[in-house]
Amino acid sequence: MGEDLDYLTPLRDALIDARRRHATVAAAGLPVPHTDDDAYAVQQAVADATGLFAKRPTAWKVGAASRTATPNAAPLPAQGLLASPARFAPKAFNRILIEGEVAFRLRTPLDGDALDGDRTALDAAIDELVVTIEVVDPRYEDFEDAAPLQRLADHGLHGALVIGTGTRWRGSLDWASQVALLRCDGNVVRETRGGHPLGDLTFMMPWLARHAAARNYALAAVDVITLGTWTGVYEASPGHAIDVEFPGIGRASARFD
Repeated sequence: MGEDLDYLTPLRDALIDARRRHATVAAAGLPVPHTDDDAYAVQQAVADATGLFAKRPTAWKVGAASRTATPNAAPLPAQGLLASPARFAPKAFNRILIEGEVAFRLRTPLDGDALDGDRTALDAAIDELVVTIEVVDPRYEDFEDAAPLQRLADHGLHGALVIGTGTRWRGSLDWASQVALLRCDGNVVRETRGGHPLGDLTFMMPWLARHAAARNYALAAVDVITLGTWTGVYEASPGHAIDVEFPGIGRASARFD
């Protein structure tokens, strides 16, 4: 990070330490990035120091506070990408926080500038809509109180992504009526209809394509972009088996030993 970001050195160092020790640190008392760009600089510095991206990332998480807000994103490390059904070893995570999500898998590279205003080209670039389970694994022991930009600096609190089955993207989905089911040990613990607050999630894709390209991580064919929780956050425990189903789309499952 440059000299103008020296104020974030304690945050960077704390996140590096947390990843190396597989532990948590207190967000309270750590500096808060002033801007999204400053948070992304911390993301990159932590990734460089801990070797998160030996190769170009092939998966991203992206979200937005509203349809008019600037989205935010984080690349996802390859070691945390697993095909469903996935099984995680004991003590793999600080906490096991589950989010049921859907993701786009790309058919072709994505050029954000070329896509602006061209819905036909965007739909043609998307191959599948797939079900994912994001495991949220904060490096902050007090993550509920961490500032949004502290969370963004911690790669959006990401832990792992389980990629399940899906369906061919046909250019539309009835977002408002889509059902999402989250089961723990076979019992439904969350059920939502139209559970994602932002509706049609394709609007974030051109922004993400530009953001990724600016970081020298241009989006490519078969990349997966997960788009935020439909089920809220459910805390699982060691020994639990989690299954997420989006009827008509697909499902994903994971077990935590």
